[in-house]
Amino acid sequence: MANSKKACKYCGDYRQVDELMRFGKFLFCDIDQAILWLSDKQAADKERAIKRAAKEVKQKNAKQKREFYDNDVNHQLGLTQIVFNKLRKLQELKWFSDNGIEPTCISCDKPNMDWCCGHLKTVGSQGAIRFDEVNTYLQCNRYCNKGLSGNINGNKTTRGYIQGLKDRFGEKKAQEIVDYCEVDRVAKWDAGEVKKMRIAMRKEIRVLERVLFT
Repeated sequence: MANSKKACKYCGDYRQVDELMRFGKFLFCDIDQAILWLSDKQAADKERAIKRAAKEVKQKNAKQKREFYDNDVNHQLGLTQIVFNKLRKLQELKWFSDNGIEPTCISCDKPNMDWCCGHLKTVGSQGAIRFDEVNTYLQCNRYCNKGLSGNINGNKTTRGYIQGLKDRFGEKKAQEIVDYCEVDRVAKWDAGEVKKMRIAMRKEIRVLERVLFT
């Protein structure tokens, strides 16, 4: 019976089995190719081990990073600010809709589609009321909010934020709003509580979006 042929594990050449040498459970042309294969295998195993270790470190770091940001108050405040700003825009749009009025900017009184949540007192100056409805109203983003830093007192062509409050609420109520926002407060934020606030805000956003856009 003719001797069958097998492939060398290293080079892949087919030869008669009795011409090959066995190394472990594999066949090779000669000892040199067996050594080369073993060397390559060890190198590949080492590379896989390094990649596996690097992946484990990356996963560990990612977990630690998530845990850090989950408990980092400033990070949670920033995320919640984005959600609150969106919520206030929707609340304001609903107020205008309920009153049958076209939405206009609190500072320049112009209709606009580039809306933002305009703070009377900035987050930097009065951080304790950063999520307070009394401190926030619909404002055009590019011109008044960014271009004029909130346009609080107006200019030659616009009325300004404070006059906008007077036009909307009347002199007495507007002054009450200004006085309220002027009070210095200290807020002791907790990361967990801020996250809970954000969850509640998102629920209200979904309700408002259904009311306004469906």
